[in-house]
Amino acid sequence: MKLIYLGEDLDVTKEHELISYNEFGFIVDIEYTKESRYSRKEDSIYNCTEVHHLWNKDYMGGASIAFESDIHSTGFTKRIDDIESVNIKNADKLYDSF
Repeated sequence: MKLIYLGEDLDVTKEHELISYNEFGFIVDIEYTKESRYSRKEDSIYNCTEVHHLWNKDYMGGASIAFESDIHSTGFTKRIDDIESVNIKNADKLYDSF
C-alpha cells in the first residue's frame, strides 16, 4: 500500500494520525487492489477531516485505515490489504457529501 499525504510518501509500516486544519478538510483518493472485495476500484472522499492509518491492527482480521469527516458527521474503516494507494490532498471547497 502507498500512502501519500500532501505530496509526500509516508512510511506505511508506521501509524499515522492525519488531521486537517483546513476549513474544508481533505480530498482523499483511494485506489483498491485488483483482488479487493470491492467492485469499484477507485473512490474519492470529500471534506475528510481525519485519516488514521493503522488505526486498528486487527479490524476484521487485518490492519486498517479509518476516514472521518467532522464536516459531514460520518466516516468508515477499510482494511489496508484491499487498498493499493491513498492520496490525501487539501480540499478547497465544501462538497455536498462525504
